[in-house]
Amino acid sequence: MTTRLHLGCGDRILPGWENVDGRAGPGVNRVVQIHGGLWVLDTAAYSQVYSSHVIEHVFPDKLPAVLLDLHRILVPGGKLTLATISLEGIFHNAFKRSYSREAVNAYLYGDAKSSDSPLQAHRQVFTEEWLTEYLKDAGFPAVRPWALTDYPEIAALEDCASSSYHVTLYLEAVKC
Repeated sequence: MTTRLHLGCGDRILPGWENVDGRAGPGVNRVVQIHGGLWVLDTAAYSQVYSSHVIEHVFPDKLPAVLLDLHRILVPGGKLTLATISLEGIFHNAFKRSYSREAVNAYLYGDAKSSDSPLQAHRQVFTEEWLTEYLKDAGFPAVRPWALTDYPEIAALEDCASSSYHVTLYLEAVKC
């Protein structure tokens, strides 16, 4: 039986999913590090992997290996459902909404307290084109934008969605 994996869940637990994070906490089923730790997850074990605002924390030189591991753990036809930082969204808001320097830096580089917790720092940002290219290079031939209305249970977790400052890129890749 395949299951669904919520990777990088933090304290946002999805009932009925395997909730995995880099740190132990209430509702976290398993502690797994995304940087080199995904090998502990079984091959072809998941019908869907959902990860929100996690891949921007992966070093650019490590991202291809992480995406290959995510491809490996999905069953054929399985979906990798990602929400991540949108470079276009950041700059649109910086210029159209007159974001402060601090707000732009927070979106680009992560939590202001990142020096206290280096894993919270953003290592990269994405455009739809860039992330699609990474996903196709990892073996996902079908990549499409997805909407929160596609997954009501996920929508309840996405606090960025309720914001009028859309800085999130939503892409879904399907393993053939």
